[in-house]
Amino acid sequence: MELRIPVEDSGLFCMSRKKLLLIGFIIIILIAIPITIFLIKQQQETRSRAEKATNLSLEPVSTEQTPLQKNPGDPINFDVVVDPGTNLVSFVKLEILYDPAKLATGGATPQESAFVEDTSVMTLLEGPVYTDGKIVATLSVGVDPTKVIQTKTKIATLTFTALDGTGTTPTQVSFGTTTQVLSAGPNDEANENVLAGTQSAFVAVAGEPTATATPTPTLAAVLTPSVSITVTPTLSITTTPAASSSPTPTGGTGTVNTSPVCSALNLDRAATGNAPFSITFTATGSDADGTVSKVTFSYGDGQVDNITQGGGIGTNTVNASAAHTYQNEGSYTASAVLTDNSGGVSSGTCTQTITVNAAGSSSSGGSSSSEPTPTTAVASLPATGPGDSILGIGAIVGLLTTIGAFIFFTL
Repeated sequence: MELRIPVEDSGLFCMSRKKLLLIGFIIIILIAIPITIFLIKQQQETRSRAEKATNLSLEPVSTEQTPLQKNPGDPINFDVVVDPGTNLVSFVKLEILYDPAKLATGGATPQESAFVEDTSVMTLLEGPVYTDGKIVATLSVGVDPTKVIQTKTKIATLTFTALDGTGTTPTQVSFGTTTQVLSAGPNDEANENVLAGTQSAFVAVAGEPTATATPTPTLAAVLTPSVSITVTPTLSITTTPAASSSPTPTGGTGTVNTSPVCSALNLDRAATGNAPFSITFTATGSDADGTVSKVTFSYGDGQVDNITQGGGIGTNTVNASAAHTYQNEGSYTASAVLTDNSGGVSSGTCTQTITVNAAGSSSSGGSSSSEPTPTTAVASLPATGPGDSILGIGAIVGLLTTIGAFIFFTL
């Protein structure tokens, strides 16, 4: 018996199979598109976050258990080394911290030798600025992105002199919290700190720490007998001789201290800029009959820095610098005051008016930040933008549509 299939039934069977394929294909597209969009967004977010892979260290390597061994008066040299990892280092801001009671910055003229940058690798943008127990310096490779640091490299040398014994606990030289590294890598944000970690240095200076204030008890022993013997005779005789002591002030006229003179407060750029506005102040002055022991910078926003090392401090002529960043817009009066070795202070003649505009303002004047260099370098490198995502999604949708049309017309 011959089996025959009606033509109408076979046509319906073919049409239902096409519908099933189309429905299945539409379901695949509806699932594939959001998954594709999600994966591309994840890739974009990964690319937009800078990878923190750079490490800073002080070499030769030392630890608290195995410190460098030195004697009082010995020089101590450390190399500041950058290991960029996967970053392309273009900018470094260093904050070096140390104990000024144990270490001095350099030798007889610390302001000349405490910090020396490697000019073949990076150049100074700001500093070095020396304060009590701290050195701050900002370095950059410049505007050429091909000069970025890609391998472990020495960028500067620090020189200290051992002052006092540390006993059983070595003294530490470390990186401060404001230390910053910027990368010019295509997947790194221009202004994001890519510093992953730091390695401090430790120094053990032979000898015990110098003790202080031990002579105090001997004063009590001396005062007791003088009181019991002197009181009675002085009452009957003191009145007449007392007049003979009056010439003392005239004898002291030759030793009157002359206060130091602050001759100028200079700026490294225009006095106007956008917040945050970084600027370096340099105070110059002299002391006619002694030495300048301190320069006090008041920035007008409540912040004050006392500079006690570098810039000729300890001599009769100073040229001391300090860097400061104004975070908020406004008008500020900055000043510098000199203090000499006898406690005399200069008059308030060294002042500057600093005008800080709101962030992003188009006003002319100073730069809004001390870090324009790395931004320029990053701008010249390729970056992945949202246009790539749109093109990728469109290509996938177009491919799936073509495949669906091909299946539809061939069935």
